Amino acid sequence: MSDLTFTPTTARRVLCRVQPLIEEMQRLYLALERMNERPPGPEQRVALRYLQGVAALHASFRALRRQGIRVADARRGRIGFPARRAGRTVWLCWQVGEPGLAHWRESPTSGSLRMPLDDDGPWEGPGAG
Repeated sequence: MSDLTFTPTTARRVLCRVQPLIEEMQRLYLALERMNERPPGPEQRVALRYLQGVAALHASFRALRRQGIRVADARRGRIGFPARRAGRTVWLCWQVGEPGLAHWRESPTSGSLRMPLDDDGPWEGPGAG
């Protein structure tokens, strides 16, 4: 993963640019999930469109990672922006359907609680302050 960190301001700028890619990533994931409801047996071929979908999904993950974004849950369209807050790494988080970036969490996993985003909090990093 990249060493890039975001502030709420920089994450919002990037989110505006990559939101269509995140929505497409979620759409691809859900389409692949539907195609895989009945996986092929050992003697059956995998459909070319399924393999193409996997390749497209992988490409979207790579494109987001190059931007410094972590995919937390492709099914829900959840992503995280690494950030520094009060000397520790946290994650600014967003998911498809939300009106904007408004939460952060202690860990990138979906198990940690989402906290309301306070733009004036102790954010550190490029463009902070």
